[in-house]
Amino acid sequence: MVNLFKKFVLRDLVLEVKDIRSLELLKNVHSEYLPWTGASIHPTALLYVLNDISIHRRKHIVECGSGISTIYVAGLIKGLNADIKFQSIDHDENWLSILSEHLQKNDLQDQVELIHAPLTHSEYCLDQSYEWYDTAVLDREISKEPIDLLFVDGPPAKKRECDYSRYPALAYFRSSLAENHVVILDDACRKGEMETASKWEKEFGLKFKQEILKGDILISETGGQYNVL
Repeated sequence: MVNLFKKFVLRDLVLEVKDIRSLELLKNVHSEYLPWTGASIHPTALLYVLNDISIHRRKHIVECGSGISTIYVAGLIKGLNADIKFQSIDHDENWLSILSEHLQKNDLQDQVELIHAPLTHSEYCLDQSYEWYDTAVLDREISKEPIDLLFVDGPPAKKRECDYSRYPALAYFRSSLAENHVVILDDACRKGEMETASKWEKEFGLKFKQEILKGDILISETGGQYNVL
């Protein structure tokens, strides 16, 4: 038990050091202060996402759960001057309004399409104990172009009754994925996310790797799998 505890402590320290290094590199994309919290994506995971977009020349990115990652991905797209469609979904209209103001202030509003999709009971949910984004909105707003990067960091999944709140993402988007794609699920250490990835593997034939030191994420990718992290 003591050795296991030491292993986890060492792992957390290594990730903390990597996060500090990643924050320095991220300043090249967006230098303005942002309010990072315990619920925010790890800087190392964010750097992994940006590397993937740049290296594999992603063309259609869909993000479930808007936040700091939205700003950085928009900043990268602007810096690359690339023809990339980036759509970010969130259930909180007030939060999207705040995010929109920040994007406009930094001239990034044209790099991302913010989609407000309220949470509601969905046919894609495993049971009725939680809700997912309104698929009527997604059917209308999400581009029909194949998705080559699906980043799942929402809806909120901290509460026990919401363990599988992110499961519907792949159930809904699976048929829209490009032949060569990556699916990234945040919060890899949580029971709900690990079990969600396991269900996705069994039901959709994807293989997920738990990458704690790449920012506490679960990754499934086809085609080119190179990343500098």
